[in-house]
Amino acid sequence: MIELQTIENATNGTAHLQHVLEIPPCCPVSKNPRSGSTITISYYPCGRSLEIASLYAYIHTFIGGKRDEQGELVVRDMEGMLMAIARHCAQTLGQSVTLEADLQLVPRQRMKLTVEAQG
Repeated sequence: MIELQTIENATNGTAHLQHVLEIPPCCPVSKNPRSGSTITISYYPCGRSLEIASLYAYIHTFIGGKRDEQGELVVRDMEGMLMAIARHCAQTLGQSVTLEADLQLVPRQRMKLTVEAQG
């Protein structure tokens, strides 16, 4: 299982940090979300920030649906995926995180979602 990692950050809560990442197609049938879909993870780092390589790898674990250790499907929908990512980021950092998604979907749809999670 891929775990989120943190790295030291010297801002000590004085700067607002945003990670803007493109989301890969996660649904094997619809190929949603489409190219150009992004999430923005925002927080005030207090000595630690999310390590980008592990964050990117973690997000890719949702391709085809998120499964537990026994192989059971636990997250299949976009909203569930975004809430799980926000919650895990907040838990890893031990502080509040806001996740904003701007998703391009087929057919000709766009979904925006904001999730707030406590650490």
